[in-house]
Amino acid sequence: MPAPSVNYIPQKPGVYLMKDKNGKIIYVGKAKSLKDRVRSYFTTPYSPKERALKSKIESVDYIVTNSEIEALVLEANLIKLHLPYYNIRLKDDKKYPYIKVTTQEAFPRVFPTRDLRNRSAIYFGPYTNARTMKRALRSATNIFPIRICKGKLPSRACLAYHIGKCPAPCENKISKEEYGDIIQELIAFLSGRSKEVEKKLKAKMQELSEKLKFEDAAKVRDQLKSVQFIARKQRVVFNRPISLDTFGLQRKRNTACIVLVLVREGRILGTEHYILHIQSKASDGEIMRAFLLQYYKNAFYIPREIVIRKVDEKETIEKWFARPDTKQVGKRKILVPKRGEKFGLIKFAEQNALVWLETEQEEKIPKVLDELKKYLKLPKLPSRIEAFDISNIGGKYAVGSCVSFLNGRAQKSGYRRFKIQTVDEIDDVGMMREILSRRASADEHSKHKKFPDLVLVDGGIGQTRAARESMPSEIPVFGLAKRFEELHTPDGKIISLPKSSIALRLLQRIRNEAHRFAISYHRKLRDKPKSLLNEIPGIGKQRRELLLKHFSSFKELKQASISEIEDVPGIGKTRAKEIYNFLRLI
Repeated sequence: MPAPSVNYIPQKPGVYLMKDKNGKIIYVGKAKSLKDRVRSYFTTPYSPKERALKSKIESVDYIVTNSEIEALVLEANLIKLHLPYYNIRLKDDKKYPYIKVTTQEAFPRVFPTRDLRNRSAIYFGPYTNARTMKRALRSATNIFPIRICKGKLPSRACLAYHIGKCPAPCENKISKEEYGDIIQELIAFLSGRSKEVEKKLKAKMQELSEKLKFEDAAKVRDQLKSVQFIARKQRVVFNRPISLDTFGLQRKRNTACIVLVLVREGRILGTEHYILHIQSKASDGEIMRAFLLQYYKNAFYIPREIVIRKVDEKETIEKWFARPDTKQVGKRKILVPKRGEKFGLIKFAEQNALVWLETEQEEKIPKVLDELKKYLKLPKLPSRIEAFDISNIGGKYAVGSCVSFLNGRAQKSGYRRFKIQTVDEIDDVGMMREILSRRASADEHSKHKKFPDLVLVDGGIGQTRAARESMPSEIPVFGLAKRFEELHTPDGKIISLPKSSIALRLLQRIRNEAHRFAISYHRKLRDKPKSLLNEIPGIGKQRRELLLKHFSSFKELKQASISEIEDVPGIGKTRAKEIYNFLRLI
């Protein structure tokens, strides 16, 4: 296809947005010179990724910024907003939890969050493991007691004060300055600066002892011991108090895994792993550059050294680290060692990344299926689960749904919907029997049989037996009733899974999806104008056609007054009033 003209694009720093023939943004990039960078996509030589991208570009938009650093920030924001196909991005990054410190409040709180809109607060993360995040938060709040109540201060102290979990600023039992000191110690602790925290606590304990406040000094001593205990459990990798972030990268086809090793004061504070969606032709340096932008975009604390094997635009990213909103003191450097201790740390991160990448591939068969197989005593792992549900109003507009889940994830290509054909009355069991029979018949006449490993129906023993009669005998069938969330077997037994079971949660999610899919189809049929007009007493086919012909749309008919409806030939005043009243009810 001919290259779009770039003559209109200025030679200034900014962000460019490449769109396909449908106007969808497929790539977001930043440039020091927008015109030169965009032109490079349509001249040779270009990289394999650019070659693949070039064939899809229909138009290019751009946003001018004041500097390349501003462009870098805007690029990261636009990638998260639009999730362009050809950009490298974190998978499910909206799900990652953070620890939030509400420093904008007079008496700040600390709690987990996934909402990063408040730019006045301080955030620690992202954490890929919610348990790790909760453990860090629990350790911090156990050592440094702060208020846990939501919103404004209450009028009096709650139970948290009486068990030593809160200093009760609501009853003025602690000054704003003293509370602020605790918050700063907590922030330093979450940042991994345990030596700094220990030093402050020792000084504070000494000061309280000299003032003969031995009870308060004992509390500080206990805090100090807790901090020292946690620090001792961390693996020492350097014999000097150095703090750095080390990243290791592994990749396979369109997926990459990056492991972060957090080193604070010479000790490994912890590791986090991140799964990224990539283009197979993207270079390692490009992947790492995109990741660093996304990871450090909301960071409160950035260590002085970032240790990495390879990254594109190293100097630009170092300048970006020093931008005013990060409030970092001193220069941040990206190191690319070739040997020594830091290079060994990179290899350690890469080894862990390889393990996580292999685990990601294996998670195509998640552990929840093992649990499901065990609880239900299934002959094999239920990789493919299909769920069925019925939706109708008094037997009218009756429909059925079938949703398919493969390895615990929705497989939309396996979704089916059915109009009930053989049942004209209120008979959910009969309707369930019909749709299961039609589902089984479809597979029997198909060249590629895809019978499920497990069938789940929404209902009790009646629906379950109807499903059993309709499906091949080798396929396990269960019913999941909403009332008690219990599983019914065709022979009348009831299986109760633990409420905390991930297997039960999966079955509930599948059942709810079948219900959603059924009711959406039912509403679609019910809400068709002709279907709704069928419900009005005394309105036959001829009058229905006259109404729809007189009014340009169903919406216009619904908004019409009684006198306007009466103007339609063949519709008298009485019937017009009936139609008007009926339309007010829907």
